[in-house]
Amino acid sequence: MFNVAIKNIQRLGVAFLLTTPLLLTSCGNSAADKAQAILDEARTAYDAKNYALAIELTDSIKRAYPHEFDIRKEALHLSTIATEGKVLRELESADSLTAVLGALGDSLQKNVKFVSNPIEGYYVARETNPTSFIGSTGLQARMTPNGDFYLMSSLKAKPVKSTSISVSCDGKQATTSTVAHDGERNDRSMGAEVITFMGAECDTVGKFISENIGKNMTLTFNGNSSYSQPLSAQQAKEIADLYNYATTIRKFKIATLEKERLTRALDLARSQAARTYIEKKEPNK
Repeated sequence: MFNVAIKNIQRLGVAFLLTTPLLLTSCGNSAADKAQAILDEARTAYDAKNYALAIELTDSIKRAYPHEFDIRKEALHLSTIATEGKVLRELESADSLTAVLGALGDSLQKNVKFVSNPIEGYYVARETNPTSFIGSTGLQARMTPNGDFYLMSSLKAKPVKSTSISVSCDGKQATTSTVAHDGERNDRSMGAEVITFMGAECDTVGKFISENIGKNMTLTFNGNSSYSQPLSAQQAKEIADLYNYATTIRKFKIATLEKERLTRALDLARSQAARTYIEKKEPNK
């Protein structure tokens, strides 16, 4: 009885040893098959110009199947050419945006003029008279030679020790940042309260005026007390013209930098694609 049991165990052991390599081979093939299936799916995404999905799928092969070296090599090359396709598409969009913004900037340029100044020249709207501003009550928009928009407020009508201004319309309003009295950007020595608001300090006000052209807007000087009066249609138009021009210049600069970045990224992707090329039939782009 015992001997029979031993023989049965021995037979089972031999059978197990004979089938173990098959099981291991089967498991190995299973991992390879799964990795290959993902690679095929990535190629399909690439052929459909869904470059982001192709990159995502090839990255998943790297993470999930680190020992499938041959498939990983193919996935790496597919990832590089998918990256090239993705960057090329983004570069085409950036190129189009740059062209559109350049044309828009050229058309808006007729609405502005340059004012020479011993310290630093600046731009204003074409109808603006910079010399008549100081000693008045109102707003004036200016732009640095680098394209930075800024606002100047002047309050002559009533002293309120102003530190900010607000523009309101239809129950909404935009307010500048506060600029404390310092005798420079907030000056009260020339018979009026004159404040210079730079860049982000007044961008929301410039945008608000631009978006509400043609409507009745109210200008309010904020300080120890406040003073309000209608924002003249002429001043509103001048501010909107300069704000739109400055905004277009800023967007053009950003688009140009993005175009340059993408051009470098495309060169890098093409270089990587050349290094990872495998002598196999390439998927159609």
